[in-house]
Amino acid sequence: MKKQFSDEMLMKKLAAGDKRSAGVLYDRNYKNVYGYFFRMTRNAEASRDLTQNVFVKILKYSHSWKDDKVFAYWLFRIARNILIDYYNEKRKFYGEDNDLEVAEFDQEESMREQDTKEKFEFLIEAMSQLPPAYREMIELNRFQGFSYKEIADTISSTENAVKVKTFRAIQKLKEIYTKIIIE
Repeated sequence: MKKQFSDEMLMKKLAAGDKRSAGVLYDRNYKNVYGYFFRMTRNAEASRDLTQNVFVKILKYSHSWKDDKVFAYWLFRIARNILIDYYNEKRKFYGEDNDLEVAEFDQEESMREQDTKEKFEFLIEAMSQLPPAYREMIELNRFQGFSYKEIADTISSTENAVKVKTFRAIQKLKEIYTKIIIE
């Protein structure tokens, strides 16, 4: 499959039965989807499983693809729904307050060799303490580069609500980050 095909064109081909397109879509998008899940869960194994589930759903529901949609929005809507299901399952298994629990990084990872690495780790820690809805706003806007309008379309909300929630998420992140640095 040549690089000249957009993700949207590849989805159209996949919907028409061209299974090779799925491999190209997987290769192009795996890293972003995995990164989204890892930043939201901080659990590498769960992130791999959740990422696989996204691509399985893409294959399973490729026939429902509407070629007037932007593939990235559709992809992250699927990812978001899978993440919600994951948290709901954790809630059922562990109890209602534990859906925000995340796996800890390896002890070796906590060794700080340079200032930028330390700041990044503080940021990740602060992100893990945010409510999932706030983490999602920061993830989609700051890490994935989605506009407020694109996020609103993806999560079925208004652009204004997304702006407010993103602003609040950033304020809360700054507050948590500052506390972590002071400790």
